[in-house]
Amino acid sequence: MRVATAAVLAASALLLAGCQSAPSPTGSASASGGPTASHSPSSTPKVSSTPKPKPTPVTLKCDQVLTSAQLSALAPPLSPASGFKPDKGSDAAKALSYAGVACGYTNASTGHTVSVAIARPAASDLTELKNKAITDSHVVPTYGVPPKVMGYFTVDASVGVAEAFTGDYWVVAESKDFIEPGDAAPVIADVLGNLPG
Repeated sequence: MRVATAAVLAASALLLAGCQSAPSPTGSASASGGPTASHSPSSTPKVSSTPKPKPTPVTLKCDQVLTSAQLSALAPPLSPASGFKPDKGSDAAKALSYAGVACGYTNASTGHTVSVAIARPAASDLTELKNKAITDSHVVPTYGVPPKVMGYFTVDASVGVAEAFTGDYWVVAESKDFIEPGDAAPVIADVLGNLPG
């Protein structure tokens, strides 16, 4: 009887040993049998911004904006002002910010400067300039034939400001000598005639 019990115990021990020898899985697995994916940080999609339209540079030199012959023919005549720099906040300074050209001329009779600037702003900026001219100035049909040329004039702090828009060009002339629209008309006419086609 003891021998039989010992044999049963020995057989049970072998069975238990066989069960314990089965390898147990190490590591975790997902329900699909593959490794569990690690959580990656979410990336925010970049918003594409539309680039701001750029102005078209004006390549004219000051002796092309108004030629020496035109300066001499004006009444009173003008002469190039050496070292001219437009006043900060002036329309001529704004024209330079639009990749334009700004030139200064001296009236020998009065000693005043006549500044002339040309720019070809981006369409949105040109529209803004036109709207400002319509709001703040008076229409001057004698600067050109509307709608091909739209002219405006105003006096700002004793400085006469004449503007003309043609195509994508903005032409502006400023001077204390411009008391009324007709004073600036010869200058505007000459500058418009010198614009590239």
